[in-house]
Amino acid sequence: MAKRATDDEGREAWAGFALSIAGTTHVGRVRKSNQDAFDRFDDDTRDETLLVVADGMGGHRGGEVASRMAVGTLGKLVRELDGEPDERLRLALERANHEIHRLGERDSMLRGMGTTAVALLLRPEGKAILAHVGDSRIYRLREDRFEALTEDHSMVARWLKDGLIDEETARNHPQRNQIDRALGAAETVDPDLLECDLRPGDLFLLCSDGLTGMLPDEEIQRLAARSRDPHAIVAWMIDAANQAGGMDNVTAVVARLDRA
Repeated sequence: MAKRATDDEGREAWAGFALSIAGTTHVGRVRKSNQDAFDRFDDDTRDETLLVVADGMGGHRGGEVASRMAVGTLGKLVRELDGEPDERLRLALERANHEIHRLGERDSMLRGMGTTAVALLLRPEGKAILAHVGDSRIYRLREDRFEALTEDHSMVARWLKDGLIDEETARNHPQRNQIDRALGAAETVDPDLLECDLRPGDLFLLCSDGLTGMLPDEEIQRLAARSRDPHAIVAWMIDAANQAGGMDNVTAVVARLDRA
C-alpha cells in the first residue's frame, strides 16, 4: 500500500501521484454569517483521502449546524465503517441525513435545517468515488476538458437536462437555488454516487453554489487552468466570486494529481 510523503514542493506522494490540495471559504459580500463548511480527512490505514464541501440552509444557526454536522459525520464514518468505499460513503451520507433531521425535529431553533454535500474519496488503486446531495458541485479539469461530474438536484437542472431551457435561462431562473434534495430535509435521502478513474494532471474542484452562482463555467475553467498551484486557484476563485457580487457564501476545494 502506498504511503504519503512530502516532496520538496510541499506536495504529497500518494498512490503513485503527487497530490496537492487546497481549500478555503468566504462569507461573501452580502451575508452576515458563513453557512458553508469543508474539510479534508486522511485515512492512513486505507490510504484514502476524503474531501467534503457542504452548504447549509435553514436560518443563521441551522445552516451552520447542518453543514458542520454533515462534514464531521462523513469524515468520521467513512473511516470507521466497514465495507466497500461506495457503500461506506453512502451509509455515511444516510447517517448524516438521519442525525441532522433528528436534531431539527427535536430543537425548534433548528427545525427545517438542511445542507447540501459533495464528497470526493480518492482511492489508492487510482479510482475516486464521488457522492453528492443538492446543488454543490464537483468539476474535473482533464487536459482541456472541463466538466461537471455532478448534476444539481433541482427542477431547473432537470429542465436544462431535458432541453426545456437553455444554460443562460437556467443561470438566471428565479428558482435556480431551489433544490429538491438535501441532507436533513426528510427522514431518508437518496445520494448520487459515481466512480471515476484518476489520471496524472487531473484537477478536481469541489464548490458551493456561491461560486457557480456568481461565475459561469467558462470563467471557472479559466481560473482552474491558470496555474498548477491549488492554493492560487482557490484564492482566485473566491476573489472572482466576490468581485462578481459575492451574493452568497463561497467555498472552493481543489485537488491536483500529478506524477509522483
